Amino acid sequence: SVKLGGLGPDYETIKEKVKKLKLQKEYSRQIKEYNMKNITVVQRLPAKPQVSSVSRQKALEYAKKIPRPKTFVTKPLDQEVKEVLPQPPAGNTLPPLPRLESLWNRHKKEKELVDAFKALHIL
Repeated sequence: SVKLGGLGPDYETIKEKVKKLKLQKEYSRQIKEYNMKNITVVQRLPAKPQVSSVSRQKALEYAKKIPRPKTFVTKPLDQEVKEVLPQPPAGNTLPPLPRLESLWNRHKKEKELVDAFKALHIL
């Protein structure tokens, strides 16, 4: 008379597990109640031994004598920007460079071509 597993839950094993859990909870509740009744006032740990004020005073005096690190004076951001980025002189004066002049002429020509295409509504 061997019962093989089938489809669906096995209610008998579920009931056994539920019964076992209930017993565990009941046991833990009883133990908790017992412990609460029988707990004596726990003796507090002895206070920390008082540190003599002499050693504290020595430590404070030593701390006063230690040289403090020097703080660096930070410059305002406006001054830093002016130092890093010098202002260009007035006007669009560029140094005469042959390569730069040829690129500038090419730029002008291509700009004229783009304007012509825009006038014809091609672009």
